[in-house]
Amino acid sequence: MSIAKTDLISYKEFLTKSKKPSVRPAIWKGKDIEKALNDSLSDSFMGDGRGAVSLINKDTGDKYGVSPNVNALVQVLAPGEHNNPHRHSNMAIFFVFQGEGYSIIEGEKIEWEKGDVFFSPAWLAHEHCNTSDTENAILYTIQDVPTVSGMGAWFLEEPLGTGAKHVVEGSAEEKDILPEARITR
Repeated sequence: MSIAKTDLISYKEFLTKSKKPSVRPAIWKGKDIEKALNDSLSDSFMGDGRGAVSLINKDTGDKYGVSPNVNALVQVLAPGEHNNPHRHSNMAIFFVFQGEGYSIIEGEKIEWEKGDVFFSPAWLAHEHCNTSDTENAILYTIQDVPTVSGMGAWFLEEPLGTGAKHVVEGSAEEKDILPEARITR
């Protein structure tokens, strides 16, 4: 432990320095999302039949969210795709934009179709399946990753049974996370 890593400032200075700029309104155009989402299906990062893009408001800096506390991603599952069960320490709210299928959350099967909304609390095992033979399923997903990550409490276990990985920059496990995540997603 080193005292060189510490500092003392006045409370007045703390109040001034702890103010963060607000984020500006933003829009992500559907045609741009659709193209990026289709491109993501050919990326091997998440495996065949799965893809995703994150919506980023540049005003959030290194939090990579739509706001400082919330992130959004759009996931696509090709016809018949069934992803591996996984869990993470962030919650997820899913909006079914297109398609039909089901998710299993902590053993409970939830059938969904276009227009439905469902929720997976933090650290519950879940998986998604597109039951269509012809149409992609598209899920818009809202999560609290920037908040959980900022607290140093972001964990991911994918696929289920491989052990939780601490997803925090600079952690002892950081070097193990990304290569494994690329293989298993």
